[in-house]
Amino acid sequence: MKRWVWVVILVLSALAVAGCSSRQGGSGDAAAEAEGDAPPVVVKANKDVVIAEGVVEPGRSSRLSFKIPGEVVDVLVVNGERVQTGMPLLRLDTRELSLALRSAEQDVLAQQAVLEQLRNGASAKVIARADKGTADQIAQAEVALDAKLLQLERARAENPSIGVAAAQARVKQIEYSLAKARVEDPGPSVTSAEVALERARIALSDTQDEYNKAIDRPWEDQGIRDAWSKRLEQAQLDYKAAQAQLDHALSGQRAHQVGLNILAAQIEEAKTQLDQALIAQKTYALTLGTLATEVRAAGLNLAALQTTDNPYRDEASDEEIAQAAAMVEKTQIAVERLRVQLEDAEIAAPYDGAVVDVQVEVGDQVQPGQIAVVIATPDEREVRTTDLTELEVGGVSVGQPVKITVDAFPGQEFAGTVHEIALEGKDYRGDVVYEVTIALDDPERAGHLRWGMTAMVEIETSQ
Repeated sequence: MKRWVWVVILVLSALAVAGCSSRQGGSGDAAAEAEGDAPPVVVKANKDVVIAEGVVEPGRSSRLSFKIPGEVVDVLVVNGERVQTGMPLLRLDTRELSLALRSAEQDVLAQQAVLEQLRNGASAKVIARADKGTADQIAQAEVALDAKLLQLERARAENPSIGVAAAQARVKQIEYSLAKARVEDPGPSVTSAEVALERARIALSDTQDEYNKAIDRPWEDQGIRDAWSKRLEQAQLDYKAAQAQLDHALSGQRAHQVGLNILAAQIEEAKTQLDQALIAQKTYALTLGTLATEVRAAGLNLAALQTTDNPYRDEASDEEIAQAAAMVEKTQIAVERLRVQLEDAEIAAPYDGAVVDVQVEVGDQVQPGQIAVVIATPDEREVRTTDLTELEVGGVSVGQPVKITVDAFPGQEFAGTVHEIALEGKDYRGDVVYEVTIALDDPERAGHLRWGMTAMVEIETSQ
């Protein structure tokens, strides 16, 4: 039932009561009004009751989230499942945290050993081990210095200016050979050989024609036929010789061109080597400077090791002991922080209840504050008002009886009692409203109500 309907009903009821009262005590009231002692009657619809809208909620609900980011690896509950206090609901992947915890625990042990050693002093065995370690470091530093000195001497001996001069000389030599090869006679001229071959072909053709004519004339003397036969053979030999001469000229020309190409390629290779030599010459001074600096650094390192005293032979100062103790405490704090993070990687039920909504799945990446699961107390119901204004809340107090109706159950009333009144108002559609929590008197009947149902409450206020 809507709130305005309740207001209309109450107004009509008040008017009816006012009318009856007027009729029953009309003479007395009239006398009082005549004397001017009685105030005028003011009818207020909400004098005895306050009506407000509300919503059904569980007695307790929680939207739980992880405090650290990570990947969900275990979802241990489903929607509707009953849970008990402390029961695990969700877990994140803790492999990296576990490894970090083991490492931090080892750091604690190491720092505790350092602190204990500073307090008690080093043993003869520890002092001897430190002396041997220093001696080994000195020997290694001497070897390193000798190696740097050798590198510097080799670099000085490998002066790239010699390579530059040699590369320049090679480029000039090959360029001279190429120029010389270009002006040299590659052998018989191909053009001359082609002319000679053409002449031999014409002569062979003419001779063949004359020979054919002599054969075709039966009256021709046999001696003339034989003479043309010999001329034809000679013409054929001359043609073959001219062909061979042309082949020789072409072969020589190709060989000459191949030689020129080889010399050109050799020039390019020599120029590349010259460029590399020039680059090496430019970086030579920088290389020598770098090696000289490394030699000086190796010498300083050796000198420092040779003058180093064994710290285990001296007693620790109060400051050193205090610093070591602080490091122990720091590593212990790191361990505790990781243990807390491991605990934060699991969401457990904070009280007995039921799972309402699991909002993540295995494999999901979650962030701190992201709602992962919602739980509530399924057997407890209460109603919270949503639009009780500041003008109405003044007549409401804890313990007052309440009548509740729910749209989902028309014609039914649920009894309740004002349990709590909010101390701070909230803005609701431009009005200042105060949330009033109403406990239901009959939990068994209230069990039929569902979270989120709309309710209308009628609070019986004080007279």
